[in-house]
Amino acid sequence: MGDPIAVTIGAFCVVFLALVVVAAVFGSRRRRREQDRMRQWAARKGWTFTAHPHVDWGRQLPGGNRNGIDYAFSTVLRGRPVTVAQYSVTEASDGTTTNTHYPIVTVAVLKRSFPSVEVTARARASRLKSALFGGGETATGNPDFDRNFRVRTTAPAAMRHWLSPSLIAAQLGGQVPSTWNMQGTELFYHRPGRLELDEIADHAIALTPLADLLDGGT
Repeated sequence: MGDPIAVTIGAFCVVFLALVVVAAVFGSRRRRREQDRMRQWAARKGWTFTAHPHVDWGRQLPGGNRNGIDYAFSTVLRGRPVTVAQYSVTEASDGTTTNTHYPIVTVAVLKRSFPSVEVTARARASRLKSALFGGGETATGNPDFDRNFRVRTTAPAAMRHWLSPSLIAAQLGGQVPSTWNMQGTELFYHRPGRLELDEIADHAIALTPLADLLDGGT
């Protein structure tokens, strides 16, 4: 009885391993085709495509960027280096399952260096909590801005060097992203969802007005 069972188990293992190899081969071919499509798009549009780039700013990404950058598209827009990239973050939703998210990040290079700054739009509950208890954030002195946005920074005293009246007006008017952060000479804008080729330029264009305002200062 033992031999037929052993043979059956052995055959099952061989078939299983063969299926794993086939799936890996097809997956690899699919990824190559997808990367070829991205590379061809970038060449036509004047962008540079890089698969799995090694970047210093990866540590700044939400979720810790544990899986690395999947791919990135870079160009110079109005004299400013800009990169639009997709990365993945795998999180445990409970004790047995995991969820993988694929956020999009746009990175613009600034002309001067800044301290660490994070600006986020407030939800209604956040506005009430901040009014009652504070929350480790820095008030700007503009009631409308402080009511609608939260600022966290390592250098509150330097806020006047980047939070200009023009930037406040653009932030309140919705002309720039509602949530963003910067450190050194890098400005970041994150969005959920997978990156589509026909949306890459829009991501870059959405960030450049904010970068221009930050470079302009007060």
